[in-house]
Amino acid sequence: MSAFTDKISTAVVGEGRRLPAKRGMAANLFAAAHFMSKTLFFCAGDLSGDIHSARLACEVLRRHPDWKIYALGGAHLREAGAKIVGDTSTLGVIGYVSALAVTPRSLSLKKAALRFLKSQRVDGIVMCDWGGFNTRFLPHIKNLKIPTLYYFPPRSWQQSGEGGLAIAPLVEAIATPFEWSAKRLQAAGGNAQWVGHPLLEIVAESKVQHPREKIRKELGVAADEFLVALFPGSRPAELKIIAPHVAGAVGVLRARFGAKVRFVVAVPRGAAVAVKSHFPDVAIWENRASQILSSCDAAIVKSGTATLEAAVCDAPQVVVYDVSRLVEAQVRLTGLRKKVPFVAMPNIILQRGVVPELLGKNCRAQFIAEAMSTLIESPVARAAMRAEYSLVRAALGATLPYTATSRTADILDEMVPPANPKNS
Repeated sequence: MSAFTDKISTAVVGEGRRLPAKRGMAANLFAAAHFMSKTLFFCAGDLSGDIHSARLACEVLRRHPDWKIYALGGAHLREAGAKIVGDTSTLGVIGYVSALAVTPRSLSLKKAALRFLKSQRVDGIVMCDWGGFNTRFLPHIKNLKIPTLYYFPPRSWQQSGEGGLAIAPLVEAIATPFEWSAKRLQAAGGNAQWVGHPLLEIVAESKVQHPREKIRKELGVAADEFLVALFPGSRPAELKIIAPHVAGAVGVLRARFGAKVRFVVAVPRGAAVAVKSHFPDVAIWENRASQILSSCDAAIVKSGTATLEAAVCDAPQVVVYDVSRLVEAQVRLTGLRKKVPFVAMPNIILQRGVVPELLGKNCRAQFIAEAMSTLIESPVARAAMRAEYSLVRAALGATLPYTATSRTADILDEMVPPANPKNS
């Protein structure tokens, strides 16, 4: 081999180990590149997990452009550059009945993922949230002996008890958004690190790129008008059960406050058409949640990740949620409301009622309008809620010296290190 090719082979495979001498230089360079490249497999099954995984995938590919990422995931991971082995975008569920409905699809995805993992060289796996699927998938991964990082471990919000701890011995590393989650998992024997929550970086970037004044101008909202953001949900069951009550509250508020109060509906990408029938005369924006929450004066928010995003954006909120009678019966039978006294993430994090929760029979137009009227009329109430939000952001890692995405990428680099000439 030439002196140059000697250097390449030494750098890639280490001292004392060389690529086959009979190969041409181009072949050796190709083999070197293949040796250095890594293949990762991501597994994310709900919208927020898809979004956070996609940010991580983008950071991994920024650091390692030659690496390959395959995934069980949705549109965000696909846009980030992952090759989708199975599409998980329709697997969001509420209650046992809807979970049973997607079981055949989940089993099919599991089989497809296992076939892929057994047929391809995969250097590392990243699981994100989606505990119902991933915790059942983990034992199979353990048998394949593929290093695994769990980003957003299941029940990371839980501050006591045994929930979510079973993953500790099954993965090589855990990146969790909450400090108490890291401590609980460490006590259970897991290699867990508190990385903070990516919503902090998402919102920070959004505020720089889309200032409040710019968004309000785009909406045609004057400085002296009060803008209420509406997050009615996007799943069919939510649009059937929750959206009509939110729309009814809009009517009550318009009658009470007139043109002083303006409204905008925020939904995920592709949901505007389904929502339009409930809000025919309200602006509907897709995939711009952070922009809207940072620009509004208050929000009516369907329980879920958006309640946390509202806190990060400093948007005072009223949280709403309702379910079908069948799901309500499941909640009563399982005693879930006694086990989890709050449903809004700010309340769960601070373990007290920071934001009003209107659930079940309280999720009705008149009650929603009354709660929002308090926020519209009382600057003191809004300021008090924002003061509590600062504690929520601290719990999410606002004072950490790194972002969740960058630190998790560091952990992944440590678990699946690039080729190192000294250690190869």
